[in-house]
Amino acid sequence: MSIRRIRVFPDPILRKKCRVVRRVDDKIRELAYDMIETMDAASGVGLAANQVGALQRVVTLHLPGDEDAIILINPEIRDTEGEREIIEGCLSFPGYEGMVKRSVSVKARWLDENGSKMKVTTEDLFAQVLEHEVYHLNGILYIDHLLEHEKLDAAGTHVEEGEPHMHDIEVEVHADHSDDDEVEPQESDIEVVHTTIKFNDLYSESLVDQMHYDLRKAGYALPPSESKAGDRVESDDPHLDGGVILDPEHKH
Repeated sequence: MSIRRIRVFPDPILRKKCRVVRRVDDKIRELAYDMIETMDAASGVGLAANQVGALQRVVTLHLPGDEDAIILINPEIRDTEGEREIIEGCLSFPGYEGMVKRSVSVKARWLDENGSKMKVTTEDLFAQVLEHEVYHLNGILYIDHLLEHEKLDAAGTHVEEGEPHMHDIEVEVHADHSDDDEVEPQESDIEVVHTTIKFNDLYSESLVDQMHYDLRKAGYALPPSESKAGDRVESDDPHLDGGVILDPEHKH
């Protein structure tokens, strides 16, 4: 498995519709396993294949509290019920979140990595992520569902205690250098290695800067000069900070 670069807005591949997977083979499984590795490294709960540059209908999900991620091939939403407003983010829009409308209940089906048929009727975060990722496969982004009076906010602005969020991952590895596997190792035989998987390492800095600029230019996000101090993500590029005039008539 390997970590792939996550594509960010306005990368045109995010607007392309993914193709149906005709055969679940090793190539599709390799893509899915790479997507899980990439999603987990970014602390995401869902990822669609076009977010890593592949135009196959493959989605991976890893819900908070679940030990393992799941793979969805050719996922379809068969029915929905109800409507709710919810704060949502996206790995292709790092640093931002916004208010969208999602269904209360979702009925869906898909194939797993072995080609077996799966189906579910679900609510809450599972339903939300299913809708979000299936829309991704069709080239539809969550900014297309923003409520008209809403703009994108800095990530974490609305996060409540217990809700999933994106962060760097701290890893601690204990390596046993003793020669005898049957004897409890001494403290001197244990090497402790600390490392961090940086969330921002999954993105090109230039792409993220361009994303901030285009979001502001299109009216999806306020420039730093019009935001409250400390509650927005600002670009390191001085040419992209401020100076973007929002169109008051812009419609999402």
